[in-house]
Amino acid sequence: MRIGPFRHLLSGTDPPTRSSITIMVMTAAMAVGCLSSSSVVEAATGQASANPYFVAPFHVTVNAMTFGQNPTWTQDGRILSAEDSTAGPEQVFVSDLDGSAMKCLTCGAPGPNGFPQERPQGDWILFCSSRHQAVTFGSPCLGGIGTDLYIMRPDGSHMTRLTMPGMPFEPTGTLYDNYHPYWSPDGHHIVWTHVSYVNEDAGGTQWTILEAAVTAIGPGRPTLSHVTTVAPGGPNAYETQRWAPDGSGFLYTAFSSAGHRASGWLNSELYFMRLYGDGASPSHPRVTHLTDNSPAWDEQAVFTPDMKDVVWMSSRGYPTWYQTIVTAAQQTGFDPPMQNETAGPFFVETILDPHFHTDLYELDLSTRAVRRLTDLHTVIPEFSFDNSGTRLLWSDGGNGLTRIGHFLLTTSPHRVGPVVDTARAWTGAPRSAPVTRPPRVSPAENSPTFNAKSVPPSIVAGLTLLQSQLDQLAAKLKGLHRGPLCCGSSG
Repeated sequence: MRIGPFRHLLSGTDPPTRSSITIMVMTAAMAVGCLSSSSVVEAATGQASANPYFVAPFHVTVNAMTFGQNPTWTQDGRILSAEDSTAGPEQVFVSDLDGSAMKCLTCGAPGPNGFPQERPQGDWILFCSSRHQAVTFGSPCLGGIGTDLYIMRPDGSHMTRLTMPGMPFEPTGTLYDNYHPYWSPDGHHIVWTHVSYVNEDAGGTQWTILEAAVTAIGPGRPTLSHVTTVAPGGPNAYETQRWAPDGSGFLYTAFSSAGHRASGWLNSELYFMRLYGDGASPSHPRVTHLTDNSPAWDEQAVFTPDMKDVVWMSSRGYPTWYQTIVTAAQQTGFDPPMQNETAGPFFVETILDPHFHTDLYELDLSTRAVRRLTDLHTVIPEFSFDNSGTRLLWSDGGNGLTRIGHFLLTTSPHRVGPVVDTARAWTGAPRSAPVTRPPRVSPAENSPTFNAKSVPPSIVAGLTLLQSQLDQLAAKLKGLHRGPLCCGSSG
C-alpha cells in the first residue's frame, strides 16, 4: 500500500474516529510492555550455514537516481517507474539505473498510470491506470479506489485495458479497485487483489484475490481468461505479493485475524498460497502461514531465487501505535467481526503514526530463523530482485531516496523455476528519443485527492465502525483487574 495517498484522506479534517482513537492510544499505550518478545528475532549463529542468502552480507547503498514508489527491473537491466509531474498525471517511464536515457511510455495517454511490471519474456508490460473512472483515490495499484489493469508493449504501443466494469468480478454500480498485480514466472498468468466497496449492510468492503490467464499475448491484443477467485471475500482483507520462482503460487498479506485470535485483530501476517502441485489448484489452493503472529505490520515480500528464504518488510523493530493496538487485542482475545470493513481505515491510522517505520527481514523457510537486513528508520514499500538474483531495489516512503540492497554471495545464486526465452526484438525498447525527466514535486503537491464531491459512504462507514471497535477495546482494557497495566511484563 502507498503511504502518501492514504495520509491525505484525513489531512485537514477532524473525522469522527480521531478523538476516540487518540484516547484509545493513550489508554492502550500503557500496555506496550506486552509487545511480543518475538518482535525482533535474530538468527542463531550457524543455524543457516547451508543457506547462501541467509549468511551472505547484505549491503545497502543509495542510488544516484531517485525513482517513484515501486521501481522495477526490466529483463535487460533497466528500470520501470511511475513518476509524478507538475505538467500532468503520474506516468510510466523507463530509464537506466542512473536515470539516463529516460523515456516515457504512457505520456500522451490519459492517466494517472503506474505500477509497471514487465513480463518475464520482456515483450509486454503490465501496468495500472485510473483513467476513465468517475471516482478515484490513491495512486494506481497501490491501494485505493478506481484502478484498472492495463497492458502495453515495451515501447508504449498496443495499450489494452484488461479489467473494466461489467466483468463478472466487477459489480455494476459499485466502487472498486484492482491492485498489486504480478506476472507468474512463466509469463502466462497474473495474480492481483480486487476490492469492492460494498455497503456495510450488504457485508461491507469485499477483498478477494484473483488469478487469471493472459491470452493472445502474441501478435494480438491480450485478454484475461479463466479468472478465478483464489481467496474469498468475507471478514478478510488482503494484499498480493510476488510469485514463487517455481510458479507454484504466490505470497500475500492478510490484514485480519481470519478468526484466529492468536494472530490478533487486524494483524497483518504473511502467507504463501500454493496454486499448483502437491494437490493444489486455483479452485482448491493450499495456504501456509509464514510469519509468527508478531504484533507488527508484516507486508511486501519476495522469495529468494533459490526459494530457501522469504524477504519481507516489517515494523517489528519499532514500538508503534499499531503494535500497541494489536497486542492489546491479542492479550484480551478481542476479535470483532467486519475486519474487511475496518482494514482500510486501520491502515490509515497506522501510517499516521510518526513512529511507524519498517525494515527488511529474511526468513529461513527450513529453520524458521529470522534475520534483520536493514535498520534505516524509514518506510520500505514494494521491492524486487533484478535478473542477477542478488540486488533488491526500492524507494523509501517519505525521505525521497531510492536504495539498492545487495546480497554479497560468494557464488552464483542457485535458481529454481521455469526458464523463459527473452523476446530479443524488444530488448532495449523503446527506440524513441529520450525525454527530459519530469520535475519531482513536493509530497504536498503530489498527494492525490478524491475525484468526487464527498467521501463515498462505504469509506465513512468503515471509519465509523473502526471508532466503535476501538472504543470497545478500550473498555475491555479498562474492565480488567489491573486495567491496561494487566499486560505489562510484571503482570
